[in-house]
Amino acid sequence: MHGNILRHQTDKLFKTGSDIIINAEVDSFFKQISHGFQGRVVVRSINGRRLSIFERPTLWLTSPHRLKIGDQVTTHVSLKPIAGLMNNVGFDAEKYALSRSVVARASIKPSTSFYIVNHYSLRQTLYDRLVSDTQSLQHRGLVEALLFGVRHNISQQTWQNLQSSGLSHLIAISGLHIGIVFALGWGLGRIALGVNTRYDLMPLVCAITFAVVYAWLAGFSIPTRRALLMCVLFCLLQTSQRHIPMPLKWLVILCVLLVVSPFSSVDVSLWLSMTAVGIIFVYLGLKTHRRGGWKMALEIQVFIVTAMAPMIALLFHGVSLSAIAYNFIFVPWFSFVVVPLSFLALLGSLLFSEANFLWSLVDLSLDPVTYLTSLATHTWFELSATQVELLVFSVLIIFLIRWLTHRAVIVFVAVLICVRYDRKPEPLWQLIVLDVGHGLSVIAVQHQYALVYDTGVAWGDSSIAQQVLLPTLMNKGIRQLDFFVVSHFDSDHAGDWQTVVNRMAPQHFVTSQQEVGNTKCVNGQEWQWRSMAVDVLWPPQSVPRAYNPQSCVIKLRHQDSPYSVLLPGDIDAISEWLLLQGDRGLDADILLVPHHGSKTSSVPKFIEAVSPEVAIASTAKSGRWELPQPAVVARYQSQQVKWLDTGTSGQIVVSFYAERYSVSQLRVSKGGAWYRQMLRKGVE
Repeated sequence: MHGNILRHQTDKLFKTGSDIIINAEVDSFFKQISHGFQGRVVVRSINGRRLSIFERPTLWLTSPHRLKIGDQVTTHVSLKPIAGLMNNVGFDAEKYALSRSVVARASIKPSTSFYIVNHYSLRQTLYDRLVSDTQSLQHRGLVEALLFGVRHNISQQTWQNLQSSGLSHLIAISGLHIGIVFALGWGLGRIALGVNTRYDLMPLVCAITFAVVYAWLAGFSIPTRRALLMCVLFCLLQTSQRHIPMPLKWLVILCVLLVVSPFSSVDVSLWLSMTAVGIIFVYLGLKTHRRGGWKMALEIQVFIVTAMAPMIALLFHGVSLSAIAYNFIFVPWFSFVVVPLSFLALLGSLLFSEANFLWSLVDLSLDPVTYLTSLATHTWFELSATQVELLVFSVLIIFLIRWLTHRAVIVFVAVLICVRYDRKPEPLWQLIVLDVGHGLSVIAVQHQYALVYDTGVAWGDSSIAQQVLLPTLMNKGIRQLDFFVVSHFDSDHAGDWQTVVNRMAPQHFVTSQQEVGNTKCVNGQEWQWRSMAVDVLWPPQSVPRAYNPQSCVIKLRHQDSPYSVLLPGDIDAISEWLLLQGDRGLDADILLVPHHGSKTSSVPKFIEAVSPEVAIASTAKSGRWELPQPAVVARYQSQQVKWLDTGTSGQIVVSFYAERYSVSQLRVSKGGAWYRQMLRKGVE
C-alpha cells in the first residue's frame, strides 16, 4: 500500500513535465546551502489542480529565500528525480529519501516570481527564539540538535569526535532522549500521585505528554515517532493483565513500527534503536540477581556496548574502544543535567524576555562533552570488511555459548566457515571506479596494496575523499597508499587531496604540477608497482598549474595478465591528437572516458587508437553539466565499445585474472530495487 501510494505520487508529480507550478506547505526547517536554502515541503496542488491527501508528494525544495514551517508557497519549480551516489560504503541518498517518503527534488530559480502565505507556527516561533537567544553560544549547534533535531550547524569535526567516543546517539534526538523526557514526566506524575492517590494514571499521562511534546519539537521526525510509539506500546504491554515474554514484546513493537512506516526498514536508525532495545531486554532476561547503583550502571553499559559492537562495526566500519567509559559518564550527565537544563532554558525563553543566564548554563554543561570527546579520536579503530566479519562472529559465538552446548557451538562455527568460504579465485588486481557524481576517483588494488587516481570533489568541511574514498580503502584493509596520483588540480578531481596525503601517507605522490607531490608525472616515466607496471604517457613536462590539458595520463598492466587500463584524466581533443603522435602504445582494454564524456574530448581517432573493449565514464545522473554527451556515447558505440557510466551503474569494479576479466556494476548486482527505479525515473 505504501509503495503504491509513493509510486502514484511520483507519477502525479512528473506526468506534466519537469517544469511545473506548485502550491506547497513547508514541513521542516530550511537550512542554508551553497546556493540558497533547502528544506522539505508537501505539495498541495500541481498546475492549479488540488491534490487529495493521499496524492500529495513530499519534495526537497531549494529556495533562494529561507522559508518557515507552515508557510504556503506558490511558485514555478524545476523537478529532478532522486539520484544519489551508490558505492559499497558511504551515504545512500535514495534509501534516505525512501525512508522519509521524499519522491523528488525541486528548485526555485532566483529570477522566478513566487508568493508566500505565512501561517503562524508555534514550533517555528520557538525555534526562532532559540536561534536568537543562542547566537553567541559556543555550542549552539548541539543545543539546536538536542531540542529541535536540527543538526546542520554541527561541524564535521564535532560529529567525528562524537562518533569516536560512541556518543553520537546522545545528540541526535532518538529513543534515549524520548526515554529521558518520558522518565521526567513519569517522575513528576509520581509526585502528583503522592499528593493525591486518586491520580493513579498521572505518571503515565505525564510521561506520554512530555514525550509527545518533545517529539513535536523535533517535528515528529521518523526516529522520534518511532521512539514515541515504542514508549506507548511498551506501556500498553506492561500494563496488560497478561504476562507477555520480553521477546514477544520486542516483536510486537517492531511489527507495529513497520506497519506504520514500512520504509523505515531501510533506515539505519531503526535497526540501531531496535537492536539496543533488544539487547536491554536480553540483559533483563539474563539477570538472576540485581546489583545496585554504579555497579549495575557499569555492567549494563559494558553489556550494551559489547553487544552493539557488531552492529556499529557493520554500519560505520569501525568500533570505539572508549565507548563504555564515555557512555558511563555522559548518559547520566545528559539525562539529569543537559536535557532537563535545555528544556528549562527553552521554557525560560517563553516566559521571560531574557533567559541568557539559563542558556549560558546549558552551554557550560556541554563544555565537558566537547572537550572530552575531542580526546577520543585515537580510540576509534576503523575495520576492514574481514575484521568486521571476525568481530561479528566472535561476539555471536560468545553470546551463543550462553544458550548452546559446546558441541552445538562448534557445529555452528563450522557451518559459518563453510558458508563464508569463497570458492571463487582471487583476482590478480581490481580497478574500482567510485560513483562520485561529477568528478573522478579510482582505486587500483593488488591484494592489500593500492594506487589511488584522483579524489573527487570537496565542499564545505567535507568531501568525497572523506565520505567515500577513504572509507572504501579502510573497508579493503588498506592503511597506506603505494601510489597517489592527482591527474590535475581542478576541484572535481583533487578535492581535499591534502586529507588523503595526511591520512594515507603515500610513498609516491604523483602530479604533473610543479611544487606539489614527490614524484613527477612526465611522459616516459615507468614505475614497477608490485606485480604491475605503471606507464606515464602524458604530459611531456610538469607545469606550474595542471589544468585539463595537462592531466596525468597513466597506463596500468599486470605482468601475469594481458589486459591493460588507460586513465586519461580530463585531457582535451588537442592533448589526444598530440598523444596520437607519440611512439608509446595507447591501446588498452579498459578506458576511463576522458573528461566525463564531454564533447571536447574522445575524438574518433583517439578511440580508434586505444581500441578499448569497455569505456567507463565517471558522471552524475541528471547533473547540471548534462554529461555524457549523447554524441560522444554514440561515437564509442559506433566502434563496438561497451559503454558504462557511474551515473547509471553506480560503483563499477573490473576484476582482472590471468586469462579474463569481469565487470560488475553495483546497481545491477545489488541496487535494482523497485524504489530506486521509481525515484530515479526507471534508469535501471
